[in-house]
Amino acid sequence: MKNVASFSGGRSSAYMVYQLMHSHPDTDFIFMDTGAEHPKTYEFIKNIVEHWRIKLTCLRVVVNPELGQANSYREITLDELTQDLQPFRDVCYKYGLPYLGGAFCTRTMKLEPFTRYCNDKYGKNNYQTWLGIRADEPRRLKPTEGYKYLADISDFDKRDIINWWRNQPFDLDIPEHLGNCVFCIKKSISKIALATRDEKKMAEDFINLIDDPNVRVVEREQQANKIMYRGGNSLISIVALYQNRSRDDILATIRGGGGYDSGSCSESCELFSCQLDLDLNAGDFL
Repeated sequence: MKNVASFSGGRSSAYMVYQLMHSHPDTDFIFMDTGAEHPKTYEFIKNIVEHWRIKLTCLRVVVNPELGQANSYREITLDELTQDLQPFRDVCYKYGLPYLGGAFCTRTMKLEPFTRYCNDKYGKNNYQTWLGIRADEPRRLKPTEGYKYLADISDFDKRDIINWWRNQPFDLDIPEHLGNCVFCIKKSISKIALATRDEKKMAEDFINLIDDPNVRVVEREQQANKIMYRGGNSLISIVALYQNRSRDDILATIRGGGGYDSGSCSESCELFSCQLDLDLNAGDFL
């Protein structure tokens, strides 16, 4: 079985890469680019390749705009990693906006092209996928044939990971409320509100994407009203909801309300942890 690591761009996932370099030196490393990662995520990834001298395969989904037709993938270089939102835009043109009850974004931009690439390169069922899920994330540790986790080779919890990175020559310099995917639909609305304050240009670009007339409108209330987040909120409604609250006030609601819980999908968007009910053995992806 070939060992293949799905590297999400997060600290835990990167620590898994470091461990696999030494425990399983035959491992291939793959990063799935959504075009919507924080710029510092891309900087972090490039530092890993430079400092650890690993070969990293970077893939992007290639969306077939025709409904019912399967999508594909293409390999890109490190220099092509950029927050241009293109894969996310293409996915929204075809399927509409992702929302809390329909988190197809991870499946479409990460799981499906990753699986297609690995099946093409290694052969179906001839590889084992590693995910950077820690021992202190029990809800995300779902025993699944063909998958292994960071928790299988390290007992490090979140605090251990943070402390380990403090001793390295580089780190992922992103506040937790931002995460790699800044406006992830799995985040609390207070985290989203704070993200719109801290990354105003990113918020503007994301709102422009959401308002793009080419985004498919599905016959669902969520799609028609651009509802993507908890409590029936859109990105615009979250901005309005918090417009009279200071940044410090919003931050206090996150800290006081358990907004920094370990194991959040928005911490690190792994291959299938955002949708544990997904049938990983499905043969066809449309």
